[in-house]
Amino acid sequence: MLRSMARTLAVVAGATGMTGRYLMQTLGEDAYYDDVIALRRKDGLATFHAGQIAGATHLFCCLGTTIRKAGGQAAFREVDYDYVLRFARAGREAGAAAMMVVSSVGADPRSSSFYLRVKGDMETALAGLGFDALHIFRPSILLGQRLEARPGEQWGIRLARAFEWAMAGAMRKYKPMPAGLLAAAMAAAGERGATGNHVHHYDEIVGLAGG
Repeated sequence: MLRSMARTLAVVAGATGMTGRYLMQTLGEDAYYDDVIALRRKDGLATFHAGQIAGATHLFCCLGTTIRKAGGQAAFREVDYDYVLRFARAGREAGAAAMMVVSSVGADPRSSSFYLRVKGDMETALAGLGFDALHIFRPSILLGQRLEARPGEQWGIRLARAFEWAMAGAMRKYKPMPAGLLAAAMAAAGERGATGNHVHHYDEIVGLAGG
């Protein structure tokens, strides 16, 4: 198990997003985590440093936006790549041994999709930081209550639900994922302490969550 210290401190980046809110609730109810710190983008992730999370043991990253909401590709990459890496590096410097991060199904640094390419670049960069345990979660469309409207995502949810019956075999990883279930899986990955680098798709996420 990764937990070798008397105190376990979880730090959540992106705590006010849909998955982040579910995760904060899950971690707060989990006796394994002694304390939980919530970080939001407006808390200054652009200049984030290790001193702000001294004693961190487990990092949870739910940062993510859309190209449309961010206002362009450069702004999107800043959130989904730069902020994630700054958080991860600060966490490593603070002593965190484990990181759980939300990516996307299809993430690939060689993808023709800019969105998926950024996610793939992010995963590759994190893998090089030397965490004892790195758990990358690749959900498809997330289901849950957002605080902001995402019209394109709502269309995608309706389409995915209409064809969910056909998502079998290799297509199962594209099934819509309840954000609460994803949060439960992230918390479980940190608690169980499996070392090494791991990539989780739909079935692995459900298994971790005990679903």
